[in-house]
Amino acid sequence: MARPSRNTDTRLLKAGRDLLPRTGVAGLNVRQVAKKARVNPGMFHYHFKTKDAFARRVLQEYYEEIFSTLQGEASSGSSPLESLRAVMLAFARIARDKRQLLLALLRDVPMGEPAPVDFLRPNLHRHVQLMLRLIGQAQAAGEIAPLAPFNVLVMLLAAMNLPSLIAQVAIRHAGLPQIAPMVEAIERQVLSDEAIVQRVDALLRGLRTPAAALGAGGAPKAARSAD
Repeated sequence: MARPSRNTDTRLLKAGRDLLPRTGVAGLNVRQVAKKARVNPGMFHYHFKTKDAFARRVLQEYYEEIFSTLQGEASSGSSPLESLRAVMLAFARIARDKRQLLLALLRDVPMGEPAPVDFLRPNLHRHVQLMLRLIGQAQAAGEIAPLAPFNVLVMLLAAMNLPSLIAQVAIRHAGLPQIAPMVEAIERQVLSDEAIVQRVDALLRGLRTPAAALGAGGAPKAARSAD
């Protein structure tokens, strides 16, 4: 049977990317995706068979883009610490820009949705291993303290992900009288590029060894300017 033309699968995937951050997998509806892509629902089943297979494909495409960015940043620095910083900044910006999707997945997983779980199993370790490698290299170079690598990883992941997720929860409840006045400050002080740089650099300063924290002649190194 000949494959339908006119990039129907691409249009469906684009529709899925637009909808998934708002609906999560649990709330994703085949007819809704087909309507947004302006195709017959039968074409959805022709290309992807099931909603779960479709959701896994959309999530995998998201992740491959993210991981490609992190890999590029991992080799961009002049030292292990600079590469780790570059990955942290990229990861924090991705967490900010994809925070709606992350929250949707956090709701889906406890509900037992198979697509997010099946997606996480083969992918979760990939960026974890990338960051553990950079942490190990920075420790071997004497640039950050020789703490347990997984302990360092947990601190870094918290700094990169949690602020954006917490900020998004607050923004979603901006209609509440006690939250509304804070939204502008949250967006400026938590979600801006400047805020991300400040957060990452403050954490890395805390992780540096005394020798790495000093410049030539024993003077403290100046903090890097915002990217």
